[in-house]
Amino acid sequence: MTDRPQRRWGLPRWPTRLRGQAYSHLALVILLATGGILSIGTVSFIMINEHDVEQREAQIREHYLAVVPRLEASWHTAAVQTRSRIEFQRILEQPDVVGFPKLTAFLNVQWSQSEFSNLIVLDRDNRVVYHHGSESLALRDQAGEPGQWFYAPQFRQLYRVFQVPIWLGARGEGKLVLFKSLSNAMLRDLVIPQARLTLDYRGQVAAKSHDTAPPEGVTMLRVAIPWPDIGDDDGPVLEVDRELLDLLPYSSFIIRPIAVIAFIAVLLWLGMGRWLAQTAQRIESLGRSARLFAEGSRKESLVAELALAYREADEIGETAQAFEHMAEAVEKRDMEQQSYLETLALLEEAVIELSGEGVILRASPAWNKLSHRADSVGQEIYESIHAQDIELLHAQFAALLSAEKSQVSLRLRMKSKTGNPDHEIWIECRLLSHRDTDGRVTGIRGVLRDITQTYLHEKQVTHMALHDALTGLPNRVLLEDRIKTALRLAGRNGQMVGVCFIDLDHFKVVNDSLGHNAGDRLLIAFAERLRAEMRIGDTLARWGGDEFVLLLPDMGSEHAIRQVADKVILALQQPLDLDGGETRVTFSMGAAVFPSDGGEVETLYSHADRAMFFAKSQGRNQVCFFQDMESQGLGKKQLYIQNRLTQAIDQNKIETWFQPIVEAGSGRCTSVEVLARWHDEEYGWISPATFIPMAENLGLIRDLGLHILKSSLDAARDWHDLGMPVLLAVNVSKRQLFTHAFTEHLLEEVALRGLMPAMLVLEVTESVALSDVKNGAERVLELRQAGFHIAIDDFGTGYSSLSQLHEMQADELKIDISFVRRLDEPAGLSLVQAIVNLAGLFGMKTVAEGVEDQATAEKLRDLGVNCLQGYYFGKPMPRAEFMAWLAARPGQSTGA
Repeated sequence: MTDRPQRRWGLPRWPTRLRGQAYSHLALVILLATGGILSIGTVSFIMINEHDVEQREAQIREHYLAVVPRLEASWHTAAVQTRSRIEFQRILEQPDVVGFPKLTAFLNVQWSQSEFSNLIVLDRDNRVVYHHGSESLALRDQAGEPGQWFYAPQFRQLYRVFQVPIWLGARGEGKLVLFKSLSNAMLRDLVIPQARLTLDYRGQVAAKSHDTAPPEGVTMLRVAIPWPDIGDDDGPVLEVDRELLDLLPYSSFIIRPIAVIAFIAVLLWLGMGRWLAQTAQRIESLGRSARLFAEGSRKESLVAELALAYREADEIGETAQAFEHMAEAVEKRDMEQQSYLETLALLEEAVIELSGEGVILRASPAWNKLSHRADSVGQEIYESIHAQDIELLHAQFAALLSAEKSQVSLRLRMKSKTGNPDHEIWIECRLLSHRDTDGRVTGIRGVLRDITQTYLHEKQVTHMALHDALTGLPNRVLLEDRIKTALRLAGRNGQMVGVCFIDLDHFKVVNDSLGHNAGDRLLIAFAERLRAEMRIGDTLARWGGDEFVLLLPDMGSEHAIRQVADKVILALQQPLDLDGGETRVTFSMGAAVFPSDGGEVETLYSHADRAMFFAKSQGRNQVCFFQDMESQGLGKKQLYIQNRLTQAIDQNKIETWFQPIVEAGSGRCTSVEVLARWHDEEYGWISPATFIPMAENLGLIRDLGLHILKSSLDAARDWHDLGMPVLLAVNVSKRQLFTHAFTEHLLEEVALRGLMPAMLVLEVTESVALSDVKNGAERVLELRQAGFHIAIDDFGTGYSSLSQLHEMQADELKIDISFVRRLDEPAGLSLVQAIVNLAGLFGMKTVAEGVEDQATAEKLRDLGVNCLQGYYFGKPMPRAEFMAWLAARPGQSTGA
């Protein structure tokens, strides 16, 4: 035979020397790559370890630079709170023989929960007047020295020193010096895993977190963190020693690049040696692919066979591409459907196809996750649905199969895997009917998704919107809905409904003496006691504050309602358990009955509210029905006035009068107080001191206040149009101040007349403003932010403290007439001067009431009072008379 290359598959067999050259070049490349990879790996190992150490150091520094300031802040807060508790008890204002033993007893009770180990009290001359703590005697000499840190060598203890001012009564203002010891236990609380803490103060080890030395042979990372700067003192240094146990060894790191190099070398050796064989295999893959496609195999099998043919962009590769395009054209529809299913799987939505009987024909993987089944095909969908929802799903299937509906949406529960109702899975189903080419319904398709979290969130939001956050009782919104339902059913069935307003007596005493938290717990205990005595269909709702509403539906008679009221009284005669002790509370309740006392919700509210206030006016701790108010009245005249008051308010017979308020310096009228006056046909002029408290008790003060407000705003609009702008000082009752949306309604009335909120001064009496300081301060802040001015009326007659007065943030203080009338007395003069100075400290204006002569006006002007009001300048007048008075004032500006 002739010596020539033999052919196989139409290709020549290459000479051996060409393969040898390829192997030589390949060996050289592998050798160079090995050296390069090893060098790069070594450098990378060094950089990674250095970066890891730097990162850990940064993490340690960042952690403690955040922890230490928070620790400092908590100590400072504790120091201020300790000062506040001592000042609140006013112990140091008492004589030493009484105050210091009390202070020791008080501190002994509080000391177990205190941050500080020693306490010293200094007078204004830095003399020690009191010390407390096991080491306080030795620390006395340090107490008056400046500085934030002190190291006691005899105790080997470092102290953080806090000095805060404290009121000492007759001694004046002193200092409260508190010593916080920085101990080993404190450092152990700050330690992080694999770390040791040492506190160094000027070369002395003040504290350490571990008593033993670190293990030998362990690499440690030390980070020194100076204590945050406090004053001019050099603080201690927190030294953190972190064990570096988890750094990657070089041997473990370099073995991976070596393994990769070996793997690549093997691949290259094998690859080049088989290159000719692979070329033949590429051609063979074309033939196998054609056979597989002809036999009906899917595209995945075709693509796998064509993988070798695609290695080169030559004629073989082009032929392979033609095969693949042909397969794509055939399987395009299947690919689109698969793409949709994969997209839905990403959205965690299950796609399902059912027969008319509810048998699962096809389902995406997300359905298996929802149903907790490995393979649901062939099973009925009802097996995975909660038993209580199967009937609903069956009804919707029937509607789809009968062509009554083409698609439906519903929510269902899946059958719980554990049987626990708290672990139920809620799903949202969107189903549509599937029709054949003849239009007949042959099955059902749908998309299902897990909405458990959405459902629980909606349920929680709904509950919060309809229930009181403190007691969990229904709020006004839910109560009104239930009352409307109860009235509708009672009117249809000829039954009665009881609406009872309940108000705790003297609840403010509990808040003032025990604190608001105790008051909240009392409200909860009261609600639970009352709820335990209710029927299943009754509703107890919280109206607001210490007021509750009891709804009694489906009552057969008024006698039955009275029996329930007696049952409530009997149940609440027993003391309530409050903080481990027994607390007795009383309440006043007013009741209105449908249909005898009214047929509308607002009418029943109003009558029950009036009955409740009438019960309070009769001595509290009792129940009053609206129908019984006349028989329980205090006299013919008062009953007449009480009955006529509602009519007078409804018919706008309560007149709006005005009394001028002038500047003390210029005498110019800057504002006017709005007053209510009532002239009755039978009894003539009725004093506001009579009908205003009556309106409060009968629940009519809101309507009365709204009438006076609208009338005064109408007058202010006219004065403004005539170029005579004056401020309106309008009295606001407690019920108005705490009425829901009071600010919004007030802004609407002002805007309706083209006025600005700054033209109104809202006067709130001291007792009302400070009866509920927290809520009152929030409402006053809301009114001030809206643009209204706030004045505290009758100041000095209430029981406010400086902290309460500061929290209210009012604009004016109105000095009560009782103080003005005592100006001729030295004590009265000093008291008014003190009020003026106090108002100045809080940035408030002062207005003195009851100025009836020139001498009084001059005294008040000399004391620094800003504005004056009284008969000396002008008595209360009707609107027309006041306009004439204002126009006749000499020097009164009519400009804006």
